[in-house]
Amino acid sequence: MILPWGDWLVALAVSLREPILTILLPIIAAYIIQAIRKAYPWAALFLSQRRVEMMLEAAAGFGLNAVNGAAKGKTLSVNVAVPVIAKGTQYVIDTAPPAVIKAAGGADGIAARIFRKLDLDDHASEAAVLVPAQEQIAAGTVDADELRRMDEMTRR
Repeated sequence: MILPWGDWLVALAVSLREPILTILLPIIAAYIIQAIRKAYPWAALFLSQRRVEMMLEAAAGFGLNAVNGAAKGKTLSVNVAVPVIAKGTQYVIDTAPPAVIKAAGGADGIAARIFRKLDLDDHASEAAVLVPAQEQIAAGTVDADELRRMDEMTRR
């Protein structure tokens, strides 16, 4: 006598499919959600840092385009580097979302990061370039309307 035990197993599996899925699916989903929650802060940190870096690249480029005598790949003197940093920083402050500005360290942090990105001559130092640029930013000598006009000209 032959017992159709294979058919019985298939029938049992089909009949238990719904209860198993009803029980196991939420458990599996909970583990996946827990893993995402653990990884999310790292992913958010990576994405916000990437956004800050993109903003700083745009700011340095804008500053180089906005100041006469400055060009990408060219070594900048002290008297050219100060307005490049100031205008680039003001551009970020005028155009970037507040969360990105805060993540970059505010106006002083943005200026310091732009300072590090620039190719400066041998006479340029933090005291000779960065401090005057930060003072210029704090004094508000960079005009936001001038920056907007320059931005429109560079987009054409």
